[in-house]
This record gives sequence, structure tokens and C-alpha cells, in this order.
Amino acid sequence: MATKDSAPKRIETPRFKTRPAPISYPAQARRRGLEGTVLVEVWLDEQGKQTKRVLARSSGTRLLDKAALKAIAKWRFSAYVENGRALAHRVHIPIRFKLD
Repeated sequence: MATKDSAPKRIETPRFKTRPAPISYPAQARRRGLEGTVLVEVWLDEQGKQTKRVLARSSGTRLLDKAALKAIAKWRFSAYVENGRALAHRVHIPIRFKLD
């Protein structure tokens, strides 16, 4: 059994209840020509509800990091079931901000 402080099992692919909303490029970042990839670790409980979002790797730009964290906060995940039991879990989600 996991203790309160230990990290839940990390899974590779998140499962979503509803399709995640696309993340809008911050206008200020677009104007400044800022690009980068943010890696967010999302912790989920047995029901798939977010309990914590951690910036696993910064894009190097606070503006992009904040936009990614804020957008992911609205996403709805599904429960993760292993051997018939729903488990708390975590997943890494890369968000790439690239100007076309």
C-alpha cells in the first residue's frame, strides 16, 4: 500500500473522460516569439480526479509553463484500473508550444 507521501504508480498514457480542450498559445508569448515544451506531471486519485499538478520540466518560460498548468487543470481524466482495481496514478503530459 502506498503511503501518503510516496508517489502513485506512473502510467505512460493518460485516459480521458472527455477530450482535452486544446491549449491556447498565450498571446504575449506568441508576440515575443516564445516557444518551448512543458512537461507536467499530473497526480490522479482512484476516480481519475486531479489531486496535484507538478511542473516536471519547464519550457524555460514562465508564461508557457503557467498556460500549460492552467489548461491541464481543466482536463478530465478517467480512472486507471489494474487487476480490476482502480488505482491512484500519475502521468507525464508534454505540452509543446511551437509557432507555425
